[in-house]
Amino acid sequence: MSNSQDLKEIIRQIQAWHSEAVNFRNDGWVQQEYRDRLETLHARVTAVMETLNPSMTPKESEQKVE
Repeated sequence: MSNSQDLKEIIRQIQAWHSEAVNFRNDGWVQQEYRDRLETLHARVTAVMETLNPSMTPKESEQKVE
């Protein structure tokens, strides 16, 4: 798999987790499991990004994305 295919797969997986986290057909336990996965992922990505841009505050990094 190429790097762009890997990235597409990662994004697809994140979108699938989000879909399950907000799907009203899932009970609260299932939705929470997917929310927990997304929160764990968010925390890890945030930590990694802080090592790349240590001088940026969280607000500055959010503004840069927009």
